[in-house]
Amino acid sequence: MSLMQIPRKIEYALRAMIHLADNPEGVARGSEIARAEHIPKYYLEKVIRDLMRGGLVRARRGPGGGYQLARPPESISFRDVIEAVEGPIALNLCVEGAPQCSLQPTCRMFRVWEEGQRMLLDIFSHTTISEIALSRPNSPPLGAPAPPAAVRPFAAAFAASAKS
Repeated sequence: MSLMQIPRKIEYALRAMIHLADNPEGVARGSEIARAEHIPKYYLEKVIRDLMRGGLVRARRGPGGGYQLARPPESISFRDVIEAVEGPIALNLCVEGAPQCSLQPTCRMFRVWEEGQRMLLDIFSHTTISEIALSRPNSPPLGAPAPPAAVRPFAAAFAASAKS
C-alpha cells in the first residue's frame, strides 16, 4: 500500500519546534533536542538552519547557549514551519497556481484536489506550536468532540470546514 506521507524533514522540524516551545528556559542545545526527539544530530542541524533562515529559530551563543524560538510559540503555525523547511505546500501540482497540468481545464478531479488543499492549509495555518506543546498524548484527536472549555481552534476550524 502506498501512503501520502509527510516528509521526515517536516516531522523533525515540527518536533524540534515543539521541543523548543516546551523548554521552560527557552533555550535548548542541539544535542539535547536530537536526543529527546530522536532526530539524528547531523539532520537536526540542517533543519535548524532552514528554521533560522525562515525566521522561526535563533541561535544563542556562549555559555548556556543553544537554540530558541524567534517568535512566541502561539504565533508560529504548522504551516510556518512546513514552509520554512520545504517551501509552499501543494497537495497536487494543479493547485500550485501554475498551469503544470495539461488536463487542468477539463480535469474532473481538480475540485477534489482544490478542496483538499484548502482544508490542509486551513488545518496547518490554524494549528500553532503552542497549542501542540500544551497538548498531551491523551488529548482527543483532531476533529473529535472535546469538552466546551477545551475546544481548540484547529479542531473547531476543521469541524466547520468539514460541514461545508
